[in-house]
Amino acid sequence: MDYFIDSGFINTMHSYVDNELLNQKISFEELTIIVLDECREGGLKLSDFVIQNLVIHIALAIRRITEGFRISKVSEDELVLRGLAERQIAENILKRVSVSTHIDFPADEVDYITLHLVSKGHGSACHISEVLQEQIRQELIDSIDQINPTVKNDFQLIEGLLAHLSTMFIRLQSRVVMENPLTAEIKANYRDMYQLAERVVANMPTFSAYTLSPNEIAYIALHFMAAKERYKEQRKYNVLVICATGYGSAQMLKSRIENELGNLVSITDVIGYYEINDEKLKGIDFIVSSIALSNLIFNIPVFTVSVFLNDEELKDIKQGISNLNRSLANVENRQSELSVSDVFDDYFSEDYFFLLSDASKEEVLQKLAQSISQNENEQFEERLLNMMKQRESMSSIVFGKNIAVPHPLKAVGSKHHFAVAIVKNGVKWDEQYLSIKIIFLMSMSIHDNDGLPELTSAIVDLVDNPKLQEQMLACQSFDEFKKIFLTI
Repeated sequence: MDYFIDSGFINTMHSYVDNELLNQKISFEELTIIVLDECREGGLKLSDFVIQNLVIHIALAIRRITEGFRISKVSEDELVLRGLAERQIAENILKRVSVSTHIDFPADEVDYITLHLVSKGHGSACHISEVLQEQIRQELIDSIDQINPTVKNDFQLIEGLLAHLSTMFIRLQSRVVMENPLTAEIKANYRDMYQLAERVVANMPTFSAYTLSPNEIAYIALHFMAAKERYKEQRKYNVLVICATGYGSAQMLKSRIENELGNLVSITDVIGYYEINDEKLKGIDFIVSSIALSNLIFNIPVFTVSVFLNDEELKDIKQGISNLNRSLANVENRQSELSVSDVFDDYFSEDYFFLLSDASKEEVLQKLAQSISQNENEQFEERLLNMMKQRESMSSIVFGKNIAVPHPLKAVGSKHHFAVAIVKNGVKWDEQYLSIKIIFLMSMSIHDNDGLPELTSAIVDLVDNPKLQEQMLACQSFDEFKKIFLTI
């Protein structure tokens, strides 16, 4: 869908816990659609990470209720919650889930969903302040940095944990006790992740006054389990499948490989013998073929199998994979190894860079969109603004307290661009974000976007670097901005 919400959103759900483990009567996809629909209908905007946590909570609540566990009452805040608009949204969400699952949700579950919804809002008794949230973020990064410095750069992990810990803080304050139906399984089968969660929270002063139950630790461990699964997914081997027989047999072999080895490999193509060429072999780690290729010489392993891929053949492939030097593997979907400096000038330009004192959100977006509309068709600017509006209606495009990254729901231009506005006095983005000062308008190309992941990764790193943000806010020219950006 795009580089910030991405089609990996649902895959992220599955990397936390799968449908089978939850004994689900409803898929993560359907739960996500229900949450998005009702939040949209109620005019409530949440970040992707809050939505993910909310969907995971509802999924676990289904199992919790099915197994007879109950969540404790939200005692002190219960009366406050009952009067909030978020309460109605929570009720609507669970009503729809109830229709699909035939499970009745008690009022306490509605209260807790409401806590999720208000934890990111303003003007409610259950609101966690922006100052406290930034404090939790910094403590989290510092704690993880002490244990494994490389992990703190996992934006999805940090933001997911931040959303969870913010809600957990409200829960601890409200003395809400929540059973986790996965605790025993996590402690038994993912002990290392459970212990990692314990260590991380133990180093965070905000939570030092509270005694966290094993259930709470297990919820936190889920985030580290998900990060581990995502890393595994990124380390898949690229496989070329060669099959001499018809389409049906080729698809059978492909399906067998995906079903049995899907967590280890990514099939780049299924081709016939006479289609083999250097282009097809580019970036391939090994070949699985139903044809004997002994007359050909390859510099990569070749596994000859039947179209049914029997157990013995599977065993041989798995053994071969274990013998491969993983450092030589091609990472799934890996872009060319470009640096930010390699691609900066291809995306950024002084013509798309603005230093402003004051401006409204609409004025900034109009100016940025107009600046990159040169050499595009006459409908480009209107379509870009419309697609950005649609994208923002799904979830917030604000990252941290200073940065917004507006971008279209899908590519609309022939060329890729980043237009930048630095607004000294800040822009009122919405009722929640009153002073956004750095705006990166990202417009993807319908043709190619080489280097875009490197640039979006740099922006993600900037979100967690307040000092660099301050330097950027003080810059007086495009050259200064470029110099600062290239240090990220």
